[in-house]
Amino acid sequence: MASPLRTRRCVAALATATGLTFSVSACIPVNTPVTLPPPPPAAPAPAPLAPWPIMGPSMMNAAQLTAWYNSKRITGATPTVPVAVLAQYYIEEGQIEGVAGDLAFTQAMLETGWLRFSQRVPGTFNNFAGIGAVDGGTTASSFPDARTGVRAHVQYLKAYATKSITRASFANPIVSSRLATVMTWVSGRATLWTQMGNGNWATDPGYSAKIDSIYRNLARHSGVKVK
Repeated sequence: MASPLRTRRCVAALATATGLTFSVSACIPVNTPVTLPPPPPAAPAPAPLAPWPIMGPSMMNAAQLTAWYNSKRITGATPTVPVAVLAQYYIEEGQIEGVAGDLAFTQAMLETGWLRFSQRVPGTFNNFAGIGAVDGGTTASSFPDARTGVRAHVQYLKAYATKSITRASFANPIVSSRLATVMTWVSGRATLWTQMGNGNWATDPGYSAKIDSIYRNLARHSGVKVK
């Protein structure tokens, strides 16, 4: 049997024998080029996570944070203050401690399920970052008002991003008793959001990628170009 990549070409031969003319069909194997289909295009590689610093200025202001949140049309949200007020707290507290408040607000959306909170950490706790709600734990930190809850969140981020941090490193007194206990342990563990997850703040290995995705969505909605 001929090779699948070869065909046989038949030609007619005219022969004369003993005065008789007849046709002879002869099949001659001929190599025929085969054009293979091009391989399918490779799937685009996922964009690398931008190394957003935890410390630094906000790229978006409170009005942009509020407009972005409202565009989601979230139902079932139960914050103790209007979103516009909460967004302003994040920008102000971030500026006080040198933390990027817009990114902290983004993290709060991830941690609270877009301010819908949970039975374990209800909105009345004013806990926007899952402080104290460790995996397998039964308690979470509670704060007297939204401003204090935001301050606790921002101070935690500053502790993670600052090596050799001390109480004197903060612009305001520490409001989370838990932070006062773990401050030296978390100190300097993550200066970038890409270092979050895998045991830093959260056990989820995809934690920083989720923050990155939500923040980019915020920037697109706000018309702000980010790296």
